Amino acid sequence: MTLTRRRFLTGAAALGAAAFGAGACTSPTTANPGRITLWYNTNALSEKVLGEAVKRFAALKFTPAHVSGEFKQRLLAALSGQAYLPDITMLGDDIATYFADTDHFVDLNTLGAGNVRDQYLPWKWQAGASPDGFQLGFPIDVGPAALYYRHDLFAQAGFPSESDDVAGAVSTWDDYFTFGTQVQKKLPGRYMITDTKTVFTYSLAQEPKKYFDRSNHYLDDQSQVRRAWDRAVQAFRMGLTAGYAGSQSINGESIDRHAAWNSGKELSFVNASWITGELKQSAPATSGKWRICRAPGGAGNQGGSYLAITKYCPDPHGAFEIVKWLQSPENQPQNYLELGLFPPSPSTYTDPRLLEPEPFFGGQVTMDVFSKIARDVKPVYFSPWDITISDTYTDELTNVESAGKDPEQAWQDARSAVERLLRRQGVLS
Repeated sequence: MTLTRRRFLTGAAALGAAAFGAGACTSPTTANPGRITLWYNTNALSEKVLGEAVKRFAALKFTPAHVSGEFKQRLLAALSGQAYLPDITMLGDDIATYFADTDHFVDLNTLGAGNVRDQYLPWKWQAGASPDGFQLGFPIDVGPAALYYRHDLFAQAGFPSESDDVAGAVSTWDDYFTFGTQVQKKLPGRYMITDTKTVFTYSLAQEPKKYFDRSNHYLDDQSQVRRAWDRAVQAFRMGLTAGYAGSQSINGESIDRHAAWNSGKELSFVNASWITGELKQSAPATSGKWRICRAPGGAGNQGGSYLAITKYCPDPHGAFEIVKWLQSPENQPQNYLELGLFPPSPSTYTDPRLLEPEPFFGGQVTMDVFSKIARDVKPVYFSPWDITISDTYTDELTNVESAGKDPEQAWQDARSAVERLLRRQGVLS
């Protein structure tokens, strides 16, 4: 099946004009003419580092601007209307959705990004580049995925409970399912897995390919997707999933799930490093009872953001100096300490501040686990349509788990919906 190029921002033009009154003929192109403005979202960059940057780059009149509400909607509106634009902007893990519209941005390669690329995880750097080599994004953070588990309850039930021992017992997904069944027999009424979406998402994150290749050809052979699907269905049929549908939402909020963390109903779960902040905040009474280890199936990543420079910036070289300094290996540890944003630079993994034992995890040095996972993540191409496609599959898995839909029918419906969507958007001919 052949991909046809379709501009992502075309549909946002009307939204930009209507929702924000943006018009290039009547409004300034940049949000703060005469300044270098950075747009960032909640918990996306260290306020301490930003404050230092304001002083360091005072001559450039660097101005960080926190954007509340729908960040992406506002950015798309500004880009499509070519007005009130930031000079530097955050982009999320859906950075590929902007690859068809790189003419709105500066290729960081032209600013000397290649001189520092070796300081960052190769797979993360590569994910910020379009198939034709346009370096759109500069890494902010990554999301290495680990298995979080209740050390106290595993030990209480007579099962391996130390990190290395648990990792050895659940090295594959099949091992994890078998282990989970045994644990649940000893601890009835509790669950090992959040929901089917979790299994699908993190299983697919371990694969070397997803839905498209780097030439933007849709992969007719979706065996890796089917493998993740079958694992999710298997976990459900074995009674291992708690069915907390929606717990992997944008805000990561689920009242039922948070209650399960506190009560011990959810004994373990696979998730990215960034969930640690939510876990600590939502279940403070469980401090000392959790541990992490390598996830079943191997290394995988979920999430992680970037900084990009728009082409409307009057001083892209100055803006790049700001970006480079903000995300330098020297400053990344503060992002992790302050916000839990896992560093994309391996050199930071030996920073003494990040190797402190964590009381919440029983004195475990979680950096030792996360850093090994981050280094082992396989490079994989993310297409502009990956998130929408994944949502289609996981919505159908929720129908299986929560509504009793036949799994094979759900698979066929998901597959048909994906191809129908791609044809409608002009992606498939």
